[in-house]
Amino acid sequence: MSTQTWVETQQVPGWGYSLRKLLPQAKSVGGRDVLVTSCCGNWRECRPNDLYVAVEGSHEDGHDFAQNAIDQGASAIVGERLLAVSAPQFIVEDSRIALGTICHALSGNPCQHLRTIGVAGTDGKTVISLLIDSILRHANLNCAAATSLRGASDLWDQESPDIPDNSPSIAHWLGSVMAAGRSHAVLEISSLTLAQHGLAGAQLDVAVLGNIRRDHLAFHGTAENYRDVQSRVLKYLRPDGTLILNADDPTSRRLLDVVDVPALTVGIHQPAEITASLLDRQLGLQTFLLTAGGDSAVVSTAMIGKHHIYNCLTAAAVGLALGIDLPTVVAGIERLQPLPVRLECLSSHPFSVWLDSGRRTSQLAAAIQTIGQETRRRLHVVATIDGRSGSDQLRHLGHLLERVADQVTLTQDRAEPCYDYEPMHQVLDGFETPGQAMVIPNRWRAIEWALSQAEPGDAVLVAGDGRVNVAVDGESPCWITDRDVCQAWLSNRVGPRTDDDPGNESIHRLDDFRP
Repeated sequence: MSTQTWVETQQVPGWGYSLRKLLPQAKSVGGRDVLVTSCCGNWRECRPNDLYVAVEGSHEDGHDFAQNAIDQGASAIVGERLLAVSAPQFIVEDSRIALGTICHALSGNPCQHLRTIGVAGTDGKTVISLLIDSILRHANLNCAAATSLRGASDLWDQESPDIPDNSPSIAHWLGSVMAAGRSHAVLEISSLTLAQHGLAGAQLDVAVLGNIRRDHLAFHGTAENYRDVQSRVLKYLRPDGTLILNADDPTSRRLLDVVDVPALTVGIHQPAEITASLLDRQLGLQTFLLTAGGDSAVVSTAMIGKHHIYNCLTAAAVGLALGIDLPTVVAGIERLQPLPVRLECLSSHPFSVWLDSGRRTSQLAAAIQTIGQETRRRLHVVATIDGRSGSDQLRHLGHLLERVADQVTLTQDRAEPCYDYEPMHQVLDGFETPGQAMVIPNRWRAIEWALSQAEPGDAVLVAGDGRVNVAVDGESPCWITDRDVCQAWLSNRVGPRTDDDPGNESIHRLDDFRP
């Protein structure tokens, strides 16, 4: 998660914003206006003359540390209640929204100068965002994209930057996009960002709501709360903006009855403005006919599965909404190469080995359905158990795995000897015959066991994008991934990969992964 909580004005020194004008509804205590040139939402990071915005978090209430912020030089306080401090105070209904408004102003109100696309929903956000980015670039538009897979590395000088996910970091990133001379910005938006008003201050030209499943209930509480949070993206859509909805998703489709902005729908089964029909699917290639109004075009993509057709339709809708012609949209879709651990086929002989980042039930269901169509024999699934999921979601996952997989191996996303068995037990509660599942908490051994059970013609899906940080011989820590473990096992048992295989350079010995 991004930790940036401080933003300063991009204007000339000595210039700032009137806080009364930025927050006209705020009740002021202290009788004077404040000229804002920088603000901070974390008292620990406050600097002299910062405006401190007190935010109530899950672990601490920023209001309790207002005096600490003043001691570090804060010139005024914005909060949701009156505090016993001597500095000027501005009382607002929601300090998170106030923080976003101030941060975007200090960043130069970048959304007034950019075409901004926000991608929300449960599944497919990263791939949709990258497809949109590919379409825009193919249309020779100067764009930037921030996604959970690639972060914001083309603008932020960091080796592995986080995706911007709160109002200071989003405002700062959009300001950087504007300052770099870009014309378009694509931002992947999580439900947590929406729940915490991380988009406050931003305005979207296009809002994407791909699908809404049951997800993150441990944080949101109920499915209804989660749906309400996801639909909050509509608050940030300009009045003349465009909403993209999935007509095949019941929850998204119901929003059509309540929204009063232009909307484009995509779908395969239900009537929609932009539709698709599958023409052919092979290992590593699928072709479908994309139809938008009276125009149609054939799309060939190396990423397979019905869920990816939905991703392509959604990205195409964004491109068309921005005025890009259909041939350019299709070329941009086809230009995007397969992404790591997004239903990635690592090997096809003597059995196929697939890597996918999915952990949630809906993600696994999409991956299993696609692989099942390509497999003639048995399907082995290594499922990663996410302890942050609610018990109902874990039981639902167990029910799905027992129903669609021939062999299930339950594991965790690490290889250390400290394990949490309770989430695994909750998954097993969803099995009618729990003994059919293999529980191997050590991730490396779980992958090794599943591969050892596969026979020619089978398929093995290793899901969850396991990535273990390991220190080797006292050197700096390195990442060992599911790909490394699978390649080591295949090399050890099946034989070395050929020189033509681009993954050959990363093969390790199998013993490298045994604790």
